[in-house]
Amino acid sequence: MEDTKNIRLDVKRSKLQAIGEARCPQCREGKMFKYPFWRVDKFSEMNTHCPECGLKFEVEPGFWYGAMFVSYANTVVLLAILGVVVFYIFNDPPVMYYIVPITILSIALVPFNFRISRAVFLHLFGFVKYKPEEKNA
Repeated sequence: MEDTKNIRLDVKRSKLQAIGEARCPQCREGKMFKYPFWRVDKFSEMNTHCPECGLKFEVEPGFWYGAMFVSYANTVVLLAILGVVVFYIFNDPPVMYYIVPITILSIALVPFNFRISRAVFLHLFGFVKYKPEEKNA
């Protein structure tokens, strides 16, 4: 009988899937982060190198400062969408009806925003080519 545990399907991830799952831009298989994003005590801990292909994630010193701009853009879009939703659901309520839910939701989404910002920045501005054949030797 064949051992089905060790069968690995070579399913190719698209760039969008790799960004959404925070995977390595070179092999699209290795995880960028050590823990899942819901571990709020360790959401920011990254692997220094891809566990699959060995790519160093921090392309150059200070590289992740650029991810702050992506995070800022994500936050602005989130705040605008939430502001419009609150406006239409509560029929233009007082200011506190905007401040409380927007603040709570934006704080709750910090781990997700942090990770997606770094993944987007690395994939789009890291200038790393997709090489599915690269494996850690």
